[in-house]
Parts: sequence; structure tokens; C-alpha cells
Amino acid sequence: MRRPHILIAGAIAAAAAMVSVLPVGAAPTASAVPAPRWTEDRLLSQLVMVAANITAPTVATSDVQRGIGGVVFLGQPPSSARSQIASGLRTLNASAMVPLFLATDEEGGGVQRLANVAGSLPWPRQMATWWGPRTITDKVQSVASHMAALGITMDLGPVADTASATNSIDLENLRSFSENGTIASRDVRAFLAGLAAGRLLGVVKHFPGLGHANGDTDLQVATDPPLAALQNPDLAPFRAAIATGVPAVMMSNVVVPDWGAAPASLNPAAYAYLRSMGFTGVILTDSLGAGAITGHGASQTAAAVTAICSGADMAMLNNASLYAPSLAGLRAAVAHGRLSMTQVVASVNRILTAKNRYRSAQQQLALVPLPKG
Repeated sequence: MRRPHILIAGAIAAAAAMVSVLPVGAAPTASAVPAPRWTEDRLLSQLVMVAANITAPTVATSDVQRGIGGVVFLGQPPSSARSQIASGLRTLNASAMVPLFLATDEEGGGVQRLANVAGSLPWPRQMATWWGPRTITDKVQSVASHMAALGITMDLGPVADTASATNSIDLENLRSFSENGTIASRDVRAFLAGLAAGRLLGVVKHFPGLGHANGDTDLQVATDPPLAALQNPDLAPFRAAIATGVPAVMMSNVVVPDWGAAPASLNPAAYAYLRSMGFTGVILTDSLGAGAITGHGASQTAAAVTAICSGADMAMLNNASLYAPSLAGLRAAVAHGRLSMTQVVASVNRILTAKNRYRSAQQQLALVPLPKG
């Protein structure tokens, strides 16, 4: 993204309140936050992220109260909006059944929402030219710490694409660190280290890489080279990020010929391939309001359902008004056997595990037991 009734068995809900979930490597604890009463709608709602303006975050309050999993914030607020943003995010998160992913795009250069509020970074290509990995980590940590202080929990970055210095499609020549897979991998790791040090969840994007696509997926249907050609350099930074334990990966809207005509975000083969690379964290879609999705003939609500059924853990919608119809579509997918509750719960648990990463032992969120049968 450059520019969102049926009661689960009582035994499951009761058991959920007693289950403690911790980040990898953490010690068990009995002090997990009690689980909410997980209805089917609440579980499905966790799989949706909607967009809102960063200076008016509470417009998403009604959706948050119904259990939505996250909000991605747009806009370019002035420095004077700092206290307003912090207050709004606190109010929004306080109204949530489960703490939210509160996300924004902070890549550097021309793609950073909070430059006036949290500090600015140069374009990734400039970082790779001007700075070594340690400096990238330190500079990103400073910005991430200010973002976290505001209440932001997730950065939709870094860009792990690889692109030539002359590829101006969607500004990939500036948004990517390098076309060299080794350099891009090194700097993606450094950026992620800075986010982690600042206690922000990083999201590498745009899998399996947009640096060699033949168009801008925000505007139109675009195609990547064949999978064999993507192995190096395109997939190298994603492999590096997965090896470091990145909590989330954004699935792009690009078409990969080996996987058929459907965009990656709507394609089961794309999700299966990413999982085959050893990634066990959260997979969220790029914005389903993109031209590549409408060009494929899918509405955002239909795309959200297809994405989740295909293997996404979270679908990103560009308008909060699309949450209710998307939830209805997901509910219908469960009712008709297109989407299993086992898959839904597995996705919710990946989301909860990511949300636990920077929570104290006393504030760990309890996982949902998998349905029986």
C-alpha cells in the first residue's frame, strides 16, 4: 500500500480465557489477559483492516467495537497534530475488544505519513547509498520510537522489492534499497532491526516483489517475471526477512505467470509459496482498492473474501464502510463451506501472536483453541 452471530462452542470460549500465548522464546505465564467471548463474527472481524485518516482515528470506533483487527492510517498531519493523534489512538484502542494493529506507511522519502510528527527518513535508495546498516537501524529506531509513543504499533515497511535505478514505475527506483539482492537483504534486515528496537511491528512488502513488474498495481493489472526469474534478486530480501523472524509480510496485487491469472493477493498458490519459504507469521494483503484488483474484475468486498479464503490472515480495505459487507461475505463463506473455522482461528492466532510481541508478560493475549472436529 502506498497512498481496511453464530456462537463458537461455549467450551472453546471458556478454554480461550485460560490459554496463554507468548512470543517465540518467551517463558510461559499464567497471567494472560482474559479472552473475549469469541463469536464467529468477532473472529472473522479480526481478519479485516480498514483505512482511516490519522487526524480523525475515532471515526473507526464503531468497527473497532465490533472486533475489527486493525486500522491503517493515511494522511500527512502537521507537527501540531501530535497530541491530537496520540489522544485519538488511545481512545480508539481503548474501545477495542482486542488491542488493534494501528498501522501506517513509514518507508522513508515520499512515502511516510508521520514525517512531521515522528521524524523523517530519506528514500530507501538514499539510505542504501548514504548509510551503512548500523546507521539505518539507529535512524529507523529513532523514528519508530516516536511512532510507538504516539500509539502506532505497526509499520507497513520496509519495501523488500529490488529494482534498477532507472525503474520509475511506482517510484521503485527510490522505494527499494537496491537491485542487488545482497544489498537489499542487508538493508531490509537493518530497517527491521530499527523497527524492532523501537518496538514496532515491521511488514515487509510487496511479496513476491514489484521491482520488476511491468506496471503499477495501484493503478492497473501488472505482471511479474516468471517465478524462476524472481528467485534472484527479487525473493532474496524476503528470505532474509523471514530468517530474522519478521512478524508480517504484505502480499502484493501482482500477477505471477506461474500462479495463473489471479493477482497474488487473491491466489492460493501465492500464499502456499510464501508458507513454503518457512514464513509462519501474519500475511496481510496490499490494499484491495487497487487498480490491479478492479482490473481483475473484483470488488473490494469480494476480494476480501477471496483473499482470506486463499490464505491471507488479514484483508486491507481502503474504506471503513466496506467492513460490514466484507464481514457478511466472510460469514457466508463459512456457512457455505468455502472457509473453515479452523483456518479462521489459525489466522486469528497468528494475529494475536504478533500483537503479543511487544506486550508485557502480564498483558499477553490468550490464543483461541482450535475448533474440534
